[in-house]
Amino acid sequence: MRPLSFWVRCLRVISFTIHDHEEKLMNHRPNFKLGALCLAALLATGAAGAATMRWAGANDILTVDPHAQNHQTTHAFLQQVYESLVRYDKAYKIEPALATKWTQVSPTQIRFELRKGVKFHDGAPFTADDVVFSLTRAMTPPSNMQSAVQSVKEVKKVDDHTVDLILKGPNPILLRELTEARIMNKAWAEKNNSLKSQDYAAKEENFAARNANGTGPFIMGGWQPDVKVTLKKNPNWWDKPTGNIDEVVFTPIKSA
Repeated sequence: MRPLSFWVRCLRVISFTIHDHEEKLMNHRPNFKLGALCLAALLATGAAGAATMRWAGANDILTVDPHAQNHQTTHAFLQQVYESLVRYDKAYKIEPALATKWTQVSPTQIRFELRKGVKFHDGAPFTADDVVFSLTRAMTPPSNMQSAVQSVKEVKKVDDHTVDLILKGPNPILLRELTEARIMNKAWAEKNNSLKSQDYAAKEENFAARNANGTGPFIMGGWQPDVKVTLKKNPNWWDKPTGNIDEVVFTPIKSA
């Protein structure tokens, strides 16, 4: 059970989210991470006997493309759909996610061993090709998630379940940055003409901006902008869910 202090902080984050401006949210990094962690905790906890969690807030998600926007509400939802190589545990410490192990080969070379048996929501297997593609996509303009891979010079495939990250220089906070680098399915992106990130600033639309195919605990059920966003439980998730929530419905409520 989480301590009362954690939920008090969550309430402060929710209050901040509802009453402040989006541009402040985008630069408010501690609350950004706590906000995402709060949502993950709520989904994992759930009310006894509940199947649907309903939530409302002042800001709608901006896009479903995991590399198009660095925005708090968008991230909080997309981290339930798309996963990263590593993630935060309940104590806010780094733990394995799509990577099971990492080794520092040299100060500027980190080797990640990838989790086997993981499937994307469409049933496609997760491989090193998806990691190389996704991190390179996040590094490349017009991606707005370059901060998550700012120290990465190159991503190399070693074999189907191993990748090397070649860094521009030593980076002691690399793993924390990688928690925000979401992994997509390369074949799905190729098929749907979404090899590059959506250019949100140019008001560009692409398939990945309205449709999602991740490996996470929830599947995108539908998005009606400014009306509601729905997530459905992924019955084939590689990890074991600790809550009892089957559906999440988020309703944005704009101030008058």
